[in-house]
Amino acid sequence: MNKRLRDIRKAIGLNQSEFAAKLGMKQGGYSQVETGENALTEQNIRLVCLTFGVNENWLRTGAGDMFIAKDLAETIEEKELLDIFGRLTDDMKDFFLNMGRELLKKKKEPAT
Repeated sequence: MNKRLRDIRKAIGLNQSEFAAKLGMKQGGYSQVETGENALTEQNIRLVCLTFGVNENWLRTGAGDMFIAKDLAETIEEKELLDIFGRLTDDMKDFFLNMGRELLKKKKEPAT
């Protein structure tokens, strides 16, 4: 479950401190959950799912889609993007997220 928790955090573009804060946790405690040193409590599992629109079955087992489509993806393109992202390797996910961030930076830069 700890790897899937990391995947969720990366998919929504938060660092450990930001993710932990949204769950009412300290970064150090969250880090121990993400690395597998400590288990995620039942309460925190439900909180992750409610806060970020995560499919609880996926979080627990890895089966199905990462996110509940109706909460995060409204268009066919958004659903496809989430599906593709969910099937990438960790390295590919990191690359994908970095490319997305670079595209957003270019969008914000004034045209010269």
